[in-house]
Amino acid sequence: MGLFRNNANRRIPLGVFILLVGIVGMFAVIIIFSFTMKLGHFSLVKNANENSEYLTEEQVRIDADFDDSVPTLAPTAEPTEEVTSAPTDSLRIEIAKYATLQFGDSNSDVAALNSKLMELGYMDYDDVSSDYTNSTENAVKLFQRANDLEQTGVATNELQELLYDTNAQPYLAKINDDGADIRSAQLRLYEMGYYTDKASGYYGPQTELAVSIFQAKNKLDVDGKIDRNVFNILYSDEAVWLVTPTPVPTPTPDPTSATTRKPGTTKKPGSTTTSKPGSNPTPTRKPSGGGGGSYGSGVSGMIACAEAHLGYPYVYGDEGPDSFDCSGFVYFCLKKAGASVSRTSAASYAKKSSWKLIENISDLKRGDLIFWKSDTSDRVSHVGISLGGTGFIHASSSKGMVVRSYLTGYWVRNFVCGRRVFG
Repeated sequence: MGLFRNNANRRIPLGVFILLVGIVGMFAVIIIFSFTMKLGHFSLVKNANENSEYLTEEQVRIDADFDDSVPTLAPTAEPTEEVTSAPTDSLRIEIAKYATLQFGDSNSDVAALNSKLMELGYMDYDDVSSDYTNSTENAVKLFQRANDLEQTGVATNELQELLYDTNAQPYLAKINDDGADIRSAQLRLYEMGYYTDKASGYYGPQTELAVSIFQAKNKLDVDGKIDRNVFNILYSDEAVWLVTPTPVPTPTPDPTSATTRKPGTTKKPGSTTTSKPGSNPTPTRKPSGGGGGSYGSGVSGMIACAEAHLGYPYVYGDEGPDSFDCSGFVYFCLKKAGASVSRTSAASYAKKSSWKLIENISDLKRGDLIFWKSDTSDRVSHVGISLGGTGFIHASSSKGMVVRSYLTGYWVRNFVCGRRVFG
């Protein structure tokens, strides 16, 4: 019992002694636990540095003020980069699929664009050019019009995706459209007795009605729209007229009366393109504009008219006097030279049996009409006027204007026939 006495021979109560032993034991446990946790922390840091391909030494460094808690490792930025980078790369590829093309460009992409526009019927077949001319711009506008897009004339990536799609829309004219091609169709429908309103170039209800009647009369599907099939039949000699055609020979132009006619006796060129149907029941073809006047009759008159219009712009569906497509140009020159002829297509003119057939290219003479197919089709799709020898004049979609060309390359291999209108 002496162990529980102090120097003063006093005893320590047993309860107090047990309490002191408990406190000392608790402190011992805390110290041991703390030391164990520190060892575990260092082991975690070491393993993280040795095994992780993402963690850095900075991310797992030991804080000087370590508070005995288990560290939480922050996620790296790499998963976020994987999520955002893939869509960005995909979008970049999509945007770069087609380069934007516009007036003045010249490259192989433009050549492909011109070829596709010809294939779909938005411009006449021609020796395909790599130049983005005014005729390319106009053809792009017609394609935009058919697809109810803003008519900018610029071939954007989005437009080219539509154009090169297997279901791309071929030539189409419909209600509320406008253009030179529609004005020409109105004049043709008027000539055949289907249309009695003003030839304004605006596709209004009266035009839609006339087209519907034409479709019914010619046993076509009736929808009031002019697609490629309707267009080809409309400008053919096979088209059924609503009234019996009574062609009247055009008198030979009188040089004196033609040059001294007072202003105001005919409507100004282009005046019919600004008013809407209904204002004038009598459609009128445009009188001769620039290069107008008397050219004489026969071959000499036709050649004189053709040469006077060199440089005039090509516009699909137009027939003068300020712009032309290929058959519209031939029609204009024939009329000026005194020929009695309707406005039809190159394919229809090529089959006109009343004109002498020229089968060999070497037999062509000055004033003969020359007909060509394309590299991709056997159907006649272009016409020009022979100057004799190898020269000819035509409204060229590839050049964007009326030009003088020569019988070489494309024009030789795609020659179909000639027709002699005079003599």
